[in-house]
Amino acid sequence: MKLGNMLKEAGLINPIQLKSALSYQRSSGGRLGSALIALKYISEDTLLDFLAEQLKVTRIDLSRRRLSEDIVRSLPESKARQYNVIPVARKEHGGALYLLVAMSDPTNLGLTDELQALTGCRIRPALASEDSIREAIDTYYSALSGEDESSLSEALDQILLASGRSEPSADAARPWSDAQADRLHRLVELLVRKGVLSVEEARSLQ
Repeated sequence: MKLGNMLKEAGLINPIQLKSALSYQRSSGGRLGSALIALKYISEDTLLDFLAEQLKVTRIDLSRRRLSEDIVRSLPESKARQYNVIPVARKEHGGALYLLVAMSDPTNLGLTDELQALTGCRIRPALASEDSIREAIDTYYSALSGEDESSLSEALDQILLASGRSEPSADAARPWSDAQADRLHRLVELLVRKGVLSVEEARSLQ
């Protein structure tokens, strides 16, 4: 059943409000839920509670939850902003890694598949408001950006210095040390997190 009919049958909106919201949605775009909230036919909290109950998913208040930087790093910032999602928690179960991701539309199966390919984890959607997700993205990724840029600059300098030494050709053919290989690995991981490289491209470099 479509969202509008579900809300109408639950008595949360009436037929006139549904018709008005559908008209608003056609003229302004976006989702029906956003139209209902904009027209003040339903509050955002009421809509989110209803959706969480109907879809049997966790509802998350991102303003009251502190996210781990390590978890946030599991998804590149560019993809988080593109899809307006943010990783919240990660857990291993039955030999598989599960990633709980806050999103405003947990019914988007195509997005779930895309996130699974990007992170290498099985995705469990959690419901959060669009605005709260955007605010969390701004808060957590901006905190990581300074650290990432510093790490990226340091790793690049070290790798370029190592590869640019004017040593004899025999040294040039010598395999990289473990430390150099580790720096390259960290650099590639950082580029993936920043969205510069895809997971497939990163694998080809390592």
